[in-house]
Amino acid sequence: MSPQKTSPADADNTTLGSSKGRELRTRRGAERAKQILSVAETLFHKQGYAQTSMDDIARATGLLKGSLYYYLDTKEDLLYSVVQDVHEVSHAQLEAARARTDLSATARLLHFVKEQVLYNARNVTRVAVYHHEWHRLEGDRLKEVRAGRQAYNADLMALIDEAKDAGEIPADTDTALSANTILAVICWPYTWYRSTSMPPQRLADFCTDFVSAAMGAKR
Repeated sequence: MSPQKTSPADADNTTLGSSKGRELRTRRGAERAKQILSVAETLFHKQGYAQTSMDDIARATGLLKGSLYYYLDTKEDLLYSVVQDVHEVSHAQLEAARARTDLSATARLLHFVKEQVLYNARNVTRVAVYHHEWHRLEGDRLKEVRAGRQAYNADLMALIDEAKDAGEIPADTDTALSANTILAVICWPYTWYRSTSMPPQRLADFCTDFVSAAMGAKR
């Protein structure tokens, strides 16, 4: 049985008595939910999803545990939100790159690489949680994420094939191997990159040039 949920007014100690008050409550509620997600993301990264309890999250946000349950039903809701955000942004960037018909196939691929590296470099904690913890989701959520990852990989390989078909990279390029290598360049910097070492843009430019050279791309 879940703990009793505290009402919105109790959670934020807000008195509502007018449309202006209701608008304020909605805004404050959204801000509080965002704070809870940010705190959970940090804790998942620091000590792991399995080792983080709802008590930990409530304590870090300054809420009673009952108040926390007003905003979510389970700890998994928070992990799912983090995973979905990373996946949705990443796939949207890939789809946007493929839609750039004003660019050559290779330029579309490299545009995607640059945008992905920029996003990952600016969201290291979130990306780390995604890669380390997504498999801890259960049931339909896990199936959904697995299907999304497969679709993402398929779209990336399609982008590489477009460059091959256009004669912009060697025709004998191994599409699957290239996709996996590009993903390694895009994703794995979260394990070592820190903004104090170099700006995200510099990292993105380097990774883009690296992929271009490795693919033997005609730019």
